[in-house]
Amino acid sequence: MKRTLLLFCFFGSFFYARSQSYFGFRDDNYAGIQGVLFNPSVIVDSKYKSDVTIFSASATGQNDLYGLNFAEVLDGNYDIQADASKNIKSNNRGNLNVDIMGPSFTLNITPVHSIALYSRVRSVTSLVDVNGQLIDEVSKDLDASNSFLIQGGNPNGVSNTWAEIGASYATVLLDEDDHFVKGGLTVKYLMAGVNGYINGNDLSVAFTKNNANPEQSQYLSTGTLRTAASYDYENGNDPKFDGSSAGVGLDLGFTYEYRTNCHTCIGNRYKFKAAASVTDIGKINYKDLVENTYNLAGRVSQDDIDSAENIFEFFDTHYTKVSSKTGVKANLPTAVHTNFDWNIDNKFYLNLSTDWSLVDAKKVNGTAIANSVTFTPRFETRQFSFYLPVTYMEFSGTQIGTGFRAGPLFVGSGSLISNLFSNTSKACNLYVGLKLPIYQNYN
Repeated sequence: MKRTLLLFCFFGSFFYARSQSYFGFRDDNYAGIQGVLFNPSVIVDSKYKSDVTIFSASATGQNDLYGLNFAEVLDGNYDIQADASKNIKSNNRGNLNVDIMGPSFTLNITPVHSIALYSRVRSVTSLVDVNGQLIDEVSKDLDASNSFLIQGGNPNGVSNTWAEIGASYATVLLDEDDHFVKGGLTVKYLMAGVNGYINGNDLSVAFTKNNANPEQSQYLSTGTLRTAASYDYENGNDPKFDGSSAGVGLDLGFTYEYRTNCHTCIGNRYKFKAAASVTDIGKINYKDLVENTYNLAGRVSQDDIDSAENIFEFFDTHYTKVSSKTGVKANLPTAVHTNFDWNIDNKFYLNLSTDWSLVDAKKVNGTAIANSVTFTPRFETRQFSFYLPVTYMEFSGTQIGTGFRAGPLFVGSGSLISNLFSNTSKACNLYVGLKLPIYQNYN
């Protein structure tokens, strides 16, 4: 386990997740505060006088290296090396995202003015341009390993965890005949959590197995590697949220509705809705982050790896530190979101949403989402909604999920159907939440 963990930290991981979450549910007209995360304009002229979220969470992971049979994984006897399908490339990618919302609420002040306040903790860990053959080799048990020579290339990875408190305001900008426009803005206070990253240049590693004494097997490496951590690991400090290292973020969104339904009709007034937003504009100042760059030319044994307490001690002990600096500003995963919603009748909808990153995932310490397109048929009423999101992800292909909202509870997955029926699933997403909805007097 130490061998695998260390080399995964060394050259990257194999998950790649999106910063997006709440597939299907986020497009519901009753999404409330969760919809604000993607477009702050949704809170005005909404279905709620007030929407109070007690708790919600979404976790997403996807990759382009291993395809899994989740039904067999749940049985507990699944061996990734033997059973998973593999798509080994020189530039495999992966990420893991967790998004947790604490107590939050929206409030309809007047028919044309609304506000929201939310608390949230987010974590994004992503790596790109990782040599899949190297990941596959170091995942094997030592007894099953063979000697190899692999060009690791230029892997780039980042892990960023932070807390945020967001305050949103939205208002109606135009309400004339068939045309309706609203806009919204969210300002976020960002509290620094944990930021770390690696960036390699011309890496290569050769493994020579010692069959007589596997612990003396040798790794010969070349290239340079930049590593960083936002907490003082060298003095044994643990990572923690730091109010003195903070930042400010912004979200901006607009929604247009083409309305053909009368003002007194039951149900949504629009026939077609189009929305666009830019989210996560801003940076977090990690003033205590320490970045070190190492020359990796050298040789280490399997015993050196197994005896290392952590990745940083390992580098300091076995490689030459060529430079060091303190302090960095980490960007948020800035992205553009679009949403198109067709109201077929009062209960059935077709939705098309897109998410496009404005951050280059190859940028050093660059937190980025994966580009995606989601098509969602939806059944929606005041007390109940049901979704079937179909998402094409930038590199891991198409995922099919499902979810529902029943009064105060919503549960779903952007990949459940794929996970149940595919032998080669490369993504997994789950979300759940509990809220106290206070509806408007109309449906």
